[in-house]
Amino acid sequence: MKRTDLVSLFGAGVLAALAAQPAPASAGTVITEQEAHAIGVDAYLYFYPLATMDITRRVATNVEAGIVPGFGPANKFQSFTAYPTADYKAVVRPNFDTLYSSAFLDLTSEPMIVSAPETSGRYYLLPMLDMWSDVFASPGWRTTGTVAANYLVTPPGWTGAVPNGLQRISAPTRFVWIIGRTKTDGPDDYDAVHKIQAGYKITPLSQWGKAAATPAVRLRWIP
Repeated sequence: MKRTDLVSLFGAGVLAALAAQPAPASAGTVITEQEAHAIGVDAYLYFYPLATMDITRRVATNVEAGIVPGFGPANKFQSFTAYPTADYKAVVRPNFDTLYSSAFLDLTSEPMIVSAPETSGRYYLLPMLDMWSDVFASPGWRTTGTVAANYLVTPPGWTGAVPNGLQRISAPTRFVWIIGRTKTDGPDDYDAVHKIQAGYKITPLSQWGKAAATPAVRLRWIP
């Protein structure tokens, strides 16, 4: 992976922190095979989730909306309109009491505002995962209630002003995966859930208060 890709994925601060770490041994010191193995294991464990999450992101956002359930351009929710079928394998063991709404946030240019509608007491959640796949925030029924809300998700190092009415959520990485879920009481309940899903919005900070623009689809070749 190129350095520019690493800076976008992890943030310059993370790379700087890694670079500032002292070397495990001086240039003239010989380390043992066991020490070299331990260093390799630590490096693998640290970077493996970052690499696999980025592969997932690239594949999931490299398709026009409406072709693959849950896949579509970054910075826009892609919602399931029905329970996943038995052959669905994008994630392990999907729920069968909620409908999913998935989105990858690209914070490399600016923060994004994630909006949730009033759900009138219906259970929902919008867990936000960093590129290590750790959940760092989870707006929804249990944590923030079910009233309409707008969350400003900011990248590492961002120091701008937070507009009135927005709740700031600081993301650890410049890409974020939201795997939203809305409680569903079977197919007869789908229509009510679809109305809620339509209210899940993502807006670039620079476009807040303006007419919504459709995110561009930039399809790319993935080796």
